[in-house]
Amino acid sequence: MRSSWIDSVVFLLGLLMLLVVGNLTAQEAQAVVTKNYKFNDGIYFSFADFQKNKPVLKWEELHGNVFSNPENFTVKAEILKQKSLGPSAENLLDSIWGFTMGGIPFVKIEKRKNEPLTLFSGIRVRGALCYYSYETREEKEIVFSAYNPVTAAPFRRSVEKRNLKIKKEKILLFKTGEVLDYNYENMVVCLKDDPTLLRAIYQIEDYELEEKMFKCLLIYNDRHIIETNASTPN
Repeated sequence: MRSSWIDSVVFLLGLLMLLVVGNLTAQEAQAVVTKNYKFNDGIYFSFADFQKNKPVLKWEELHGNVFSNPENFTVKAEILKQKSLGPSAENLLDSIWGFTMGGIPFVKIEKRKNEPLTLFSGIRVRGALCYYSYETREEKEIVFSAYNPVTAAPFRRSVEKRNLKIKKEKILLFKTGEVLDYNYENMVVCLKDDPTLLRAIYQIEDYELEEKMFKCLLIYNDRHIIETNASTPN
């Protein structure tokens, strides 16, 4: 009778241990997203895929034309198809959110009309506030004035449209996926839950804004830790 009771206790303890081990195994290891954190390489179909560091497709499952520009931290792509679906496979560029290449995540930028290639911008700073930038072309109206050489007064003006290269800077909020223009007004909004940094950014002079505003972003990321699923070693 005593032996039967002991056997039952041993069985229950063993079962409990199996459940604990199973739960620990099911919980994926987490890692802090530092400014240079290396994500798993592959294709993300949604922001949630990126947020969880879980590419849906690996690069070896794909074929296409991809052109990298390390100097500008950008990638352009013409075709990206899944190998297993054969020649008739659809081009995935219209349906994906972005991808990671060499551990660096790239966000898809909205393609302009008649643009043959899709642009992806690399996230230069990873963390609670992700930062990326890219260049695009926009049509702007430029005012030209002709001046009287004697009086220095303008006597003729003309307005012409020019296609100019513009630098775009963005902040991606890791918690929500919201994308904001990187500027003073939006940085104030982003820092509202950190009173110390908020006071600091209010005190920045115009001439030092570019440098110190970026430092505020980096300090905010150091103070507000974000985690994701740990990357798998290559």
